[in-house]
Amino acid sequence: MRRLAVTAVAAVVGLLVAGGVALAAWASSGPGTATARAGTLGTTTASATAWVCTGLLGSATAKFATGGGVEALPALPQATTTTTATARPLAATTTTTPAPSTTTTTTAPVTTTAPAATTTAAAAPTTTTPATPTSTTTGAVSGVGTVASTLSWTAVTGATSYQFQAATTADFAAPVASGTTTATSNTVTVRALTKTTVSLRVRAAAGAWTGAWSPVLTTSAGPCLL
Repeated sequence: MRRLAVTAVAAVVGLLVAGGVALAAWASSGPGTATARAGTLGTTTASATAWVCTGLLGSATAKFATGGGVEALPALPQATTTTTATARPLAATTTTTPAPSTTTTTTAPVTTTAPAATTTAAAAPTTTTPATPTSTTTGAVSGVGTVASTLSWTAVTGATSYQFQAATTADFAAPVASGTTTATSNTVTVRALTKTTVSLRVRAAAGAWTGAWSPVLTTSAGPCLL
């Protein structure tokens, strides 16, 4: 009888331990599998502006010939001449002012009582300051041959941040630029001394969970020789 009771107690303890391990695993990962959680994040749609040469010319807009030509330099400012007219002095004039006549008028004082004014203070307006977006970028370049583009995308419900990548290969095996931001746009810079195909994509994230990548944008950058 005693052995049977000990066996029953051991079985109950085993069930409690197993249940505690399962509960801890559920609490650490949250309800649902990684695939199910990632599936709740929608897929964003991305777009990008034309690449602009920002190398040694700073933010000057790049102008490229069809089929890949030499970048046109910005036009030099034209010299301007300013002529200032000088006013001639006016002839001296003499003005005679007659003595004013003096008139004394006595007016009876008038007393006026104004009603007390009632002032009602308006309620102070409520101002909401949006959170400042944060961004981290890897692979940003500058200097000779640098081109820049603004990558934008649609917001995804439930997303707390977005991840973006730029690559010169369609499989994104080695992205030349990548980053994470809480905004829905980010500037991407790559080096394109020659005409270069740049692929771009974005996906939503919520904590450790990420959604599917957006359809890939295939763009053409360069050549930027300065």
